[in-house]
Amino acid sequence: MASPRNGSSNTFVMIPEIKFTKLFINGEFVDSVSGNTFETVDPRTGDVIARVAEGDREDVDLAVKAARHAFDNGPWPRLSGSVCLSLPSYYYFLK
Repeated sequence: MASPRNGSSNTFVMIPEIKFTKLFINGEFVDSVSGNTFETVDPRTGDVIARVAEGDREDVDLAVKAARHAFDNGPWPRLSGSVCLSLPSYYYFLK
């Protein structure tokens, strides 16, 4: 759900609720290995709107290993090209 927020002008702007602040690795939202985060700032106001997990080399290595495993052992390499091309539009219409 969005929350109301006044910008620096007289306009009324809806700020969306920040739902995801973790890294998405191996099908799960996880904190970074280091536990480090960084601030995400609203450019209109300079306000901090969220703290987001800061991925580094260890997180990238985990994500690459998970992606390699999913590709090697999942259905992707065995799907036809036409099926792979149709999946993004299928997920788009699920929203």
